[in-house]
Amino acid sequence: MFYLKDFPDEAMIARFKAILPNVDAAGVQIFIRLLALGSECLSRLDRVLGEHGLSHGRWIVLMLLRRREVWRALPSELADEQGISRATMSGLIRGLEEQGLVARQPDERDRRQTLVVLTPEGAALVERALPECLGLMERTLSPLDDEEKGEFRRLIEKLFPLGGA
Repeated sequence: MFYLKDFPDEAMIARFKAILPNVDAAGVQIFIRLLALGSECLSRLDRVLGEHGLSHGRWIVLMLLRRREVWRALPSELADEQGISRATMSGLIRGLEEQGLVARQPDERDRRQTLVVLTPEGAALVERALPECLGLMERTLSPLDDEEKGEFRRLIEKLFPLGGA
């Protein structure tokens, strides 16, 4: 998480420019604010998810399973889709399994592999938490009108193209 309440002002940026004359001061200020915005969004989401006994890492696993037509996947697939290591995914799955939200079962096509399956309890938790998560997202962006949301999305996608790293 990145938290900073005292953003660099023009005087501070001017001091940095004396040391690094080619620095893009506006770019630095925007980047710092973008980091702070992302951290604040995650913090707010974590508070909502915490009320349901979840972290955002575990929530993403549940959502990756729930959005599938058949609610199961290999742990390696889930790790790849979340962009985390297989070891980290194993820990998330173990925690969800302890909560009764997912279960492991042998893959019928390849008995050497184990699938992670969303349980009815896990699906019910997703159904309860999802409206709150979506409400948070809507409230966060509510100060923007439709045109501003479109422009914000365009700018974000320019910086971070869909599917890009």
